[in-house]
Amino acid sequence: MSYIFQEYKIPNPTQAYKFLIQELGLSMAQSQSFINKGRVQYEGKILGNNEKNKILKNSVNIMIFKSQSIGIKPIYENDDFAVFNKPAKMLIHPKGRFVHHSLLDEIYAYCGTQSSLIHRIDKETSGLVLVGKDSKRARELGKILANRQIHKEYLALVKGKMAIPYPFGFTLPLALQPKGGDLSVRSVYLGQNSSIKSHTKTLRFKTAQSEFEVLGFLQGNTLLKAMPISGRTHQLRLHLLALGHSILGDPLYGCLDCHSREYLDSELIRQGKTLGLDEVKRKEYFGASRLMLHAYKLQFCFEGVEYCFSTPFEIKESEIFKSL
Repeated sequence: MSYIFQEYKIPNPTQAYKFLIQELGLSMAQSQSFINKGRVQYEGKILGNNEKNKILKNSVNIMIFKSQSIGIKPIYENDDFAVFNKPAKMLIHPKGRFVHHSLLDEIYAYCGTQSSLIHRIDKETSGLVLVGKDSKRARELGKILANRQIHKEYLALVKGKMAIPYPFGFTLPLALQPKGGDLSVRSVYLGQNSSIKSHTKTLRFKTAQSEFEVLGFLQGNTLLKAMPISGRTHQLRLHLLALGHSILGDPLYGCLDCHSREYLDSELIRQGKTLGLDEVKRKEYFGASRLMLHAYKLQFCFEGVEYCFSTPFEIKESEIFKSL
């Protein structure tokens, strides 16, 4: 994936936001977002957040998306939406202005640039992602998601044997940490540890509910079906950590802080690429060479039609660390 600056001629002096709306077919919010993200360059300078009303003359450079597809196609599509099966370790959308591949490359290449993600999954997570093919369909599907009418199920391979023979629910409030701190990419659960407790008053904890069901065991680990009832950041990963069974291969939860820092440092985008930890280190540090979490099922009703999609969770024994 790449963003490139493309020059656009301006026939008549026009306010910046109006030109973006007219030329690119954006909404008011989208045009403001373009400016906020530094994607509009005029007379050699990037427009600032409060320069949406600046009068543009002659020409302007606008940073646009240029997809670089590797040929991933949806597992299903119709005139309204498509369903993609995202591989593990693939970003779902680009970060900043860097040149790197993401699922959005495949979505735009196959469905066009008017298509929109309806929901997201983590880079480390594999599985199903729903895409609306235009803004109207995206809004309609987004409303279904907001009303919790899209049923999502995951499969997770977690550390140790979970001895609960029946499906169970689990509720524990979660919060995002302020950005910029050490390991602030992690979410936290209420009462997690002494260092978090000291900052509890500054964190905004929100109710989070998940449901789990034990399906079987593999090499001393437990295969679970997991259903997030709410949709908090890293919800399943954090709830399973709190239950004492963190997900195998998780580089953020249930592992040493020093190993998480090494992982995060390796994931920094340099010249459009991430180095990433090698598989040997990932298995040694986190128990598997990838996060063993797969979004395997999506079920919803759209315009009177019931849809249900599923994909298998392919686990290779070579991906899992074997202690001697």
